[in-house]
Amino acid sequence: MMTYTPARPYRDRKSASPRLTHHAYAASAPTAAAYGPDQTLTFFLEDFAKFKGFATRAEFWWPFVLILALHLTIATTGLLIIATSFAEDIVDHTNSPLGVNLVLLEIGIQGTGAVFALALVSLHVLIGAVTILPLIAVTWRRLHDVGLPGTVFFLVTIPIIGWIVLLIILARNSAPEKHKTKWSDARLTWR
Repeated sequence: MMTYTPARPYRDRKSASPRLTHHAYAASAPTAAAYGPDQTLTFFLEDFAKFKGFATRAEFWWPFVLILALHLTIATTGLLIIATSFAEDIVDHTNSPLGVNLVLLEIGIQGTGAVFALALVSLHVLIGAVTILPLIAVTWRRLHDVGLPGTVFFLVTIPIIGWIVLLIILARNSAPEKHKTKWSDARLTWR
């Protein structure tokens, strides 16, 4: 019978100390709370296509929340630009054939509003294209960290309910006792 000894999930590339370890492995190691958004974004970008290994809650949630905030900021700015552009396009037609005063909203964005809207949509698409693979990879590793296979990620294909269930799973505590050897990245783990 083979016994399983869980590996330490992370190793810092710049030093010999573990990057993030679970308290079960080393009491002196820093906890996930010791890392802020700048460090977790660095880890997020360094491991952009790494599906093996584990990601703590901080490594998942900081990039997720910051990217979401960036997208919401761009979307809000775009909506404000579009709304002000539409407000300028309201036309009063008093000489209609039926003799009724009609106020029509011409659908279309013109001038500088169109340029800004196009730039914001392009920026939104560019950020989405650049961050989709790292977000999938960190989600996959986060699922490993809670003790589930990465394929649970495909819950996102179930509208609304799947997304909510996946977010609840991703918010769970780490479960190092459920880690499997096949999930760990041998290049980055300690034994």
